[in-house]
Amino acid sequence: MSKSGKRMKAYAVQEDCEGTGGIVFAKHAIVARREGANEYNGGEFHGVTCRRAKWADEFAETGIVPASVMIANGWWFECSYCGQKIDEDSLYDRRLPISGVVGSQHSLIFCCKSHALKHRLEDAQRKRAEAEGIKLFSEMVLKRLPDAKLLVEPQNLRPHAYVRGHLGGPWVYSQIIISFTFPGMKIGPASLRYEADYGVRIGPCRPTFSCCNGDREAFEAFAEAQKMAAP
Repeated sequence: MSKSGKRMKAYAVQEDCEGTGGIVFAKHAIVARREGANEYNGGEFHGVTCRRAKWADEFAETGIVPASVMIANGWWFECSYCGQKIDEDSLYDRRLPISGVVGSQHSLIFCCKSHALKHRLEDAQRKRAEAEGIKLFSEMVLKRLPDAKLLVEPQNLRPHAYVRGHLGGPWVYSQIIISFTFPGMKIGPASLRYEADYGVRIGPCRPTFSCCNGDREAFEAFAEAQKMAAP
């Protein structure tokens, strides 16, 4: 029910070329079409269809439409774990019940509870591996440059790690970046970078220090002083 007391209705809004779309709740079709056009078609009314979806009216209060209900009414998705198409036919072929589909139209969607669980476990393993990489490389910076100040803000300069792998298998570091400030810096922070999947290289990938061109002399002097001061 809207603030005005008028009941919200469910509309199926789709972009005509690729068929992307979803269920939009509004008091009038024109409002639903406008909202759908903004979300699925860059704000353009042309090329967007809008039709009533009475079967989804019961979800108007929360705005959360279960993917299983949408599939039962002709929609399809891709599993966020295995990537396979999820529709009535594919579920039937795989002997999976529609009721077992996990998620809603605005969340990750999985073809079964098992894949939802595997995704959560894999995501937890990935985050642990990334945290371990950040810890290892932060220690490397401070061991080589004890007077460096590691950055945690702003967000784009926070320690960053990206790993590749899968549940139960090894996790491989693709990228790790640890940014820090140093005495004499004028332009911007320096960093220790490991980028295995970026650029052209010959031989094994190794961590490297980098800094702004305008800070090169100051950074090299700082690094040399730290080396000389090391016990």
